[in-house]
Amino acid sequence: MDVLAKYSAASTAWKLTQALPLVLWPRAVIGLLNVDTSYAAPGPTSSSGIEVYFARSLGLTLTAFGLVSFILSGALPLGSSTDATPDALAPYSSAVLLLTTLYHGATAFYCWACYSAVDSGHQTGFLIGSVVSAFLGAWGLWCSLFGGKASGHISRRTGADKRTSGFPFKNSEADRRKGR
Repeated sequence: MDVLAKYSAASTAWKLTQALPLVLWPRAVIGLLNVDTSYAAPGPTSSSGIEVYFARSLGLTLTAFGLVSFILSGALPLGSSTDATPDALAPYSSAVLLLTTLYHGATAFYCWACYSAVDSGHQTGFLIGSVVSAFLGAWGLWCSLFGGKASGHISRRTGADKRTSGFPFKNSEADRRKGR
């Protein structure tokens, strides 16, 4: 399992962890988040039907986003893998990596802003969400910078990576040895 597949699995697991309470217990989640008692709907429950609908809809959306990103990243091969190369099996992996990294970065920023804006100490959920999303965002950034496969770019003769260039520094020692 390569690093992109591990990142995709961890990202999907975090999204499913967030989605499970929203789908199964939306009234409990709404009750925990609803601090303003004047906003609470009248009746025996403190949540209206529209709040439950939006909570479950968000949970199902997180579930779908997690599973689609897991499948499109190539972590779960859907076709026959006998003839195809890894790049052909995951044509959307770089796009999925970009979108999930941006998602986790934005979520980490939002959770941190909510955590630091409230003075009370009852914001542990925002802190946990910020830390996990920041970790996944940093991991996604690392995957986009260093996680690619360089198998086709390694020189058979020298073992060096052919994708490197001399910009902005010139390798005068190598040029002198070559006799240029």
